[in-house]
Amino acid sequence: MVHLIFNLVNIGGEEMLTIFGGIGLFLLGMTMLTNGLKEIAGEALKRWLNTFTKGTVTAIISGALMTILVQSSTATTLLTIGFVSAGLLTFLQSIGVIIGANIGSTSTGWIISLIGFKISLQTMSLPIIGVGVFMSLIAPNDIKKFGGVLAGFGLLFLGIDMLQQGMGAAHDLISFESIPADSVLSILLLIVIGVVMTVIMQASSAAMAATLTALYAGAIDFNQAAYLVIGQNIGTTATALFAAIGASVSAKRTAMTHFLFNAITAVVVTVGFSYFIKLTKWITESITGQFDQTLALAIFHTMFSILGMIIFLPFIKLFANFLMKIVPERENKLTRNLDDSLLNVPSVALDVSYKTLRDIMIQLTLVIKMLINEKKVTTEYDKKMLELEDAIDKTREFLSGLQSTSNRERNKHICILHTLDHLRRLLKVLGEQQKIEAINLQDKLIMRWHDTLNEVSEALDDDEKLGEISNLLEQTSQEMAKERRNKRIEYFERSVTSDTELEVAVSKVEALLWIDRLIHHYWRATAHMAEFQAVEKE
Repeated sequence: MVHLIFNLVNIGGEEMLTIFGGIGLFLLGMTMLTNGLKEIAGEALKRWLNTFTKGTVTAIISGALMTILVQSSTATTLLTIGFVSAGLLTFLQSIGVIIGANIGSTSTGWIISLIGFKISLQTMSLPIIGVGVFMSLIAPNDIKKFGGVLAGFGLLFLGIDMLQQGMGAAHDLISFESIPADSVLSILLLIVIGVVMTVIMQASSAAMAATLTALYAGAIDFNQAAYLVIGQNIGTTATALFAAIGASVSAKRTAMTHFLFNAITAVVVTVGFSYFIKLTKWITESITGQFDQTLALAIFHTMFSILGMIIFLPFIKLFANFLMKIVPERENKLTRNLDDSLLNVPSVALDVSYKTLRDIMIQLTLVIKMLINEKKVTTEYDKKMLELEDAIDKTREFLSGLQSTSNRERNKHICILHTLDHLRRLLKVLGEQQKIEAINLQDKLIMRWHDTLNEVSEALDDDEKLGEISNLLEQTSQEMAKERRNKRIEYFERSVTSDTELEVAVSKVEALLWIDRLIHHYWRATAHMAEFQAVEKE
């Protein structure tokens, strides 16, 4: 180990700069490629994931295909977290998607081994970068995002080219001879180096690219590269684990799923390494007729994830139950799904925000009915109100970091903000001191409203009925506004004729205004939720 560190320290400055520059360009290209593909296909991916994840096998296939498409298991994972949070996927289904994403993430190695070392990358990448940048600058808005994808693709391969140059010049200086893959200590050290590589680079694809390039340059042998890949598969879970600290329960469970899947698979592969290598060599020779080391490493990486799937698939239900026990629900139930990591996928973040606001609306309905029934402020009422205020504040904070990218997302975003505003105003009305007086002074109107709430609450969690609910509440609000105007005139006329004291008349009018505002904000919040669903179905 000391010998290895000494050699790394003594790498020439030019070689080191070339290697680091190559890694940087690769990461930049991968980021641009992933972001561009997410923007192009984000909504389609969301619908796809929601449609084709009904069973465990289809969930695995969907997770793999989506990750291959966007070249980011993180993006797939975020979508999965969001869907679990929004109640569109069960946690059991999400495990299948995550397993599939793990398999799909191995596609980067295939791309590099099949293309990256077969052609002149610099000759290919520079024109692609040029076209992509010009498209991003001068093309119409709908085309610009494709320019970003092209530029990202070109930068990715330019990074690999620089890595090749750096590794080729430095392979005589980088020596892994001191840690041959033939002892327990050396094997553990190689795995640890693989973990560290991924943690430092914050991307398993970049670590894989560096390993493939080192193998191609002759800096490491195949067995050493394979052990590095095992470590990288463990290291790729570190980012999710760190991100899960303080995150939602869904994010924590997802991160734990990813870690246990890769860690347990790593142990099995390490124990049966010799048999795994023999199988890898046989498959490679069957495909190419000879042992292509870089292609074999890509095959090894894919087989690692497939083996994990085979291990976990029979026990997936037990695994899900285990994770739900070790990561229990302990947060505010109303906002437990608001995870900042979801902000990277606006369409999912909007769906989770909608689900949160709908849950707040359901809770608010119960609170209003409680107040009407009790006709007094109870300890339970105050507790629920504090929870609702906290939920509103957290939702607003979450939405403040959300940036919508498409017109469809913007329209949904606006509906969400309108809903949030009316819910906040509704809470303010419920917090006013005159509420009990209003309930007692206008008991007939209040009971009519109570009956409406009973009708509404039964269907509030059914998105298909939101339109009907909105229409009913609009009619109720209009009737209430008309009642308020007529009663206002009546009360003041009676005070003039001394049939009612002015103070009583004013109190009754204020009670009417309170009920009117209560119903109005309730209706508008529901109406904007219905608008959200209408945009969702477009």
